[in-house]
Amino acid sequence: MARPMRKNAVLKLGGVGALAVLLLGGGLQLASAGENTGSTAAQTVNCPTVRDKLPAVPASAAAGVERELTNLDEEIARQNERLAKQAANPQGGANFINNAILGPLKSKRVAVLDRIEINFNRAGAQRPNLDALATCGLNAPGVASALNSSVKAGNAATGGNNTTAAAQTVNCPTPQIPAVPAQAAANVQAELANLDKQISEANARLAQQAANPQGGANFINNAILGPLEDKRKAALDRIEIAFNRVGAQRPNLDNFAACGLNGAGAGNAGNGNAGAGNGNGNAGNGNGNAGNGNGNAGNGNAGAARTVNCPTPQIPAVPAQAAANVQAELANLDKQISEANARLAQQAANPQGGANFINNAILGPLEDKRKAALDRIEIAFNRVGAQRPNLDNFAACGLN
Repeated sequence: MARPMRKNAVLKLGGVGALAVLLLGGGLQLASAGENTGSTAAQTVNCPTVRDKLPAVPASAAAGVERELTNLDEEIARQNERLAKQAANPQGGANFINNAILGPLKSKRVAVLDRIEINFNRAGAQRPNLDALATCGLNAPGVASALNSSVKAGNAATGGNNTTAAAQTVNCPTPQIPAVPAQAAANVQAELANLDKQISEANARLAQQAANPQGGANFINNAILGPLEDKRKAALDRIEIAFNRVGAQRPNLDNFAACGLNGAGAGNAGNGNAGAGNGNGNAGNGNGNAGNGNGNAGNGNAGAARTVNCPTPQIPAVPAQAAANVQAELANLDKQISEANARLAQQAANPQGGANFINNAILGPLEDKRKAALDRIEIAFNRVGAQRPNLDNFAACGLN
């Protein structure tokens, strides 16, 4: 009897919190027991592993299967974050976890497992039945969730462990920048946005490399990490120059240029936004990962610049074909934040307009720009046949 078709669903990235994005192997960091501050310790989801229960994976199906196994782990991470929040701040009734976390998780796993089965079918192999692996329960507080990243699926041709790896992400140090003079704030913000954009572009290339490997053993070092270091050196040098031009001591940021690689599925820190004389930074959107989050220590003067407080978009797992476009728009979001913070810095140094100037001239236009960028992210999903996420709630920003 023909099996009923299921609707495809796209799983959420975990991570950079961050991002993140991220993207293509978002963070797999799991929530565990909560701190003993009076709130209930966090449980974690207990989902059956899938990788170790698969038959030998045909070589032509390996990339698709690997991508979906990563999706399963990312969704586990995301739901563990929700359980951690629930433990710290309980909401709903007795059935909240079942109805709002475990139920939706099962539906998403059903869709992913179906796509794994379809990958076998398309390669001419017997379609496995993975339905029994969709339902998850709960671990006791402090017990980590079992992940699919621990065991590799076999390869039909060799019987070995050679499947396409999930995408890695670059691991770049967050520059430790001293308090930014108000006159230098706009330039520094612009270069921090450039650093995040460079990370996004490198991660997009790594995603493409994971889906379609090319070059030899040194391809990533020579074609991705090397050029990234050169671009970062130039941006960091421009930050130093911005200090120098306004008579401030030039910081030495040379040690923050070189980047390494995170393991598959791990995210990287964004650069956030450095607020001139402000103690609060903004979460960066770079690859769906949380940015630096800490601004530079200020002196608490009346003219200290505020920074915008924008929500980090919660983006589902990004299809490989949409990765480059999504990364570009995440970089645009960070650039928009940087530009708005630069205007706030200028407003603090030289106030203009009336009481509503910031709302009308900065926050309002920023919301419009974010709506456009978020809409382009949604369209990127739609174009590749994936479910279009609804990101409307992440457009409006406030002030730190």
